[in-house]
Amino acid sequence: MNVSYWISKRLRLAGDFRKPSAGIIVAITGIALAVIVMEFTLAIVLGFKNGIRNRLAGFEAQITISAPYLENGLQDASITLSPKLERIIAENLTGDYTQRQVIRQPGILKTNNDFQGVIFIAQEGHDNFKFEKSNIVEGAWPDFSSDTCRSQIVISKPMAQALNLGIGDKLYSTFIIDESVRLRRHKIAALYQSNFGEYDMTAVYASPIELRGILGLDSLESKTLEIRGLDFNDLSIDAQSLQDALIRAVATGDLNNYYPVSSVEQTGAMYFNWLALLDTNVVVIFILMLCVSGFTLISCLFILILERVKTIGILRSFGAKKSMVRRIFIYMAMRVVIIGLIIGNLIGIPLLLLQLHYHIVPLNPEMYYLDTVPVEINIWYLVALNIGVVASAWLILVLPSHLASAIDPAKTVNYD
Repeated sequence: MNVSYWISKRLRLAGDFRKPSAGIIVAITGIALAVIVMEFTLAIVLGFKNGIRNRLAGFEAQITISAPYLENGLQDASITLSPKLERIIAENLTGDYTQRQVIRQPGILKTNNDFQGVIFIAQEGHDNFKFEKSNIVEGAWPDFSSDTCRSQIVISKPMAQALNLGIGDKLYSTFIIDESVRLRRHKIAALYQSNFGEYDMTAVYASPIELRGILGLDSLESKTLEIRGLDFNDLSIDAQSLQDALIRAVATGDLNNYYPVSSVEQTGAMYFNWLALLDTNVVVIFILMLCVSGFTLISCLFILILERVKTIGILRSFGAKKSMVRRIFIYMAMRVVIIGLIIGNLIGIPLLLLQLHYHIVPLNPEMYYLDTVPVEINIWYLVALNIGVVASAWLILVLPSHLASAIDPAKTVNYD
């Protein structure tokens, strides 16, 4: 039996009046608040990073295969998903990914009074365009695979407001192809809003049938091949693996031309570098919270020791070793830590669940790209956080606990 633990369980945290002293209450409160702050920081940063990454990947695609470079060193105007290329992709990518043939073409939206430079995006693939449809706020996503919808487009709500347009309105779209101007009449079928300002003001969804006709491409050609649905944690590895496989295929003669591969981490490097700074903020907040809770915990330990000086004298006079006395008070202080952890979790996790399901706290999307505070609850991260707090508290208490063992038993007789 662990004698130190057994004795610590029978010593009350309360003082002479059977109520916890103010110092112990402050320590419990400080630990609980630190746990709540760290849980909120962890959940919000995870939610924010995933929210921005998913929006960025929705516009840019996780992996993009561009048109091949020809033998003369120039890049081809289009890419075709050949059986060989599709086989190489399938052999080097795992998971439930989807691939799209995509055309991105600069153009100009023009009304009678205004104009806006945009990027027309036409996509053709086997998925249901979940990201695009989830952002629709007015109207309905057209069936772009049908020839009857070739003149329809989807623009963002901020873009529509800037051009004073609405559902059903018609406008002219201008394209400059090979130094010639091509004009088309389009109708707005729906409005979307992703709160991703830069993209909301440039991305216009159009029919692949329409853009292929404008660019002179056949039904199998596109500008890029885009892949989605991969694990973000392995994205750079997957992109590099696919690029290496395509290079090997050229060397062995399976492919005639070199296909460049890029990932969203490259095309959206500015955003990913910005998100990386959040990790530094998390570390700083965790250190500050541990320092605050550590100081209150040390104060709590001193209070426990001062309230039980006579108890220490009795234990020492009965032959208790200094190490046993230290462990007794460490165990008592750890009870304070456990109580603070329990209270912090009982308050913090329900608040996170409320924000996750009901989006109580809003954000300014113009500044943060999201309209509510994002939350992602990862149970393993929370478990690791609680274990880390307990371990840190134990290490913090080791040195101050020497005060208890340094008390002389002979001097405790007259201590009041």
